[in-house]
Amino acid sequence: MIQVSGRPHAATSMSTPSTPSSLLADLRLPKAIDSEAAAALLAALRAGARPLWAGGVLLVPTARWTPHLVAAIEAAQREGRLVRGLEQAEKTLAREARGLSLVDARSAAPRGARVSRLLLVSNDGSPRFYREVERLVAASSPRLLPIRVDADSNQFVSSVPEPSGVVRALLIEHKELVAAVLLALYRKSDP
Repeated sequence: MIQVSGRPHAATSMSTPSTPSSLLADLRLPKAIDSEAAAALLAALRAGARPLWAGGVLLVPTARWTPHLVAAIEAAQREGRLVRGLEQAEKTLAREARGLSLVDARSAAPRGARVSRLLLVSNDGSPRFYREVERLVAASSPRLLPIRVDADSNQFVSSVPEPSGVVRALLIEHKELVAAVLLALYRKSDP
């Protein structure tokens, strides 16, 4: 279920809400984030939610580009848990979804629906790019949380150099690293 204009709405590929919808209504953060920090983080995520683009139907959190965020992204890269580019992120999420469906088929216990993947997107994408992000989020929800960062693709590339091409999306793959990046995104500035 997603929230549309304050009312629950079942998302289907056939329906397109006329107003932006929020994936933040029932968001469950990684367990690595303690309850006090989670409450503040959820409030910050919801307060900064905006459509990805002028014609967007999905409200996503926004965040500033900070040294704390750059450090958290670099840590994810060192751990081998950073995927560059939307196409590679989509392939990674599809592969993981197949694995999860196999595990779900074998297990009688339901799997929790928590955020375990984070998709950071730059602020210089085209409407087509942001439509693709919305499609990917719809297919991978609730485990994928997108965040539009106030940074362009040049800033993304400067923090995680790529031999060639433009980088407008970064996927963080591991739930502990997702927690670290989320906390870095909304960390209060040091005095």
